[in-house]
Amino acid sequence: MSVGRLADGRKLVVQCKKYAPHRSVPSQDLQTFVGTARLEHGADVVLFVTTCRTFTKAAQELALRQDIVALHRDLLGSWAKGAHLETLVPLNGRGDGTRRRSSA
Repeated sequence: MSVGRLADGRKLVVQCKKYAPHRSVPSQDLQTFVGTARLEHGADVVLFVTTCRTFTKAAQELALRQDIVALHRDLLGSWAKGAHLETLVPLNGRGDGTRRRSSA
């Protein structure tokens, strides 16, 4: 787990997990991480990065409810190639950007 700040001053907490490409990230992994990130570190932005390509449906739903930025290997590749993290932060738990988190 790493803690840092975005350019706008928000506290960012990042968890990186290496999974086999065929695995999916389960919701339990996100639950554990978001609790630690928010309660212990006071995260404004919670970022979960994985080397696999998918999150389970329950993990996707949790990411949306808890405003977790969930990046799979394809978005990780975009980030590594120079995409600015700030452009990835609004993406949903599927990491595909088709729905944005609610502002309510």
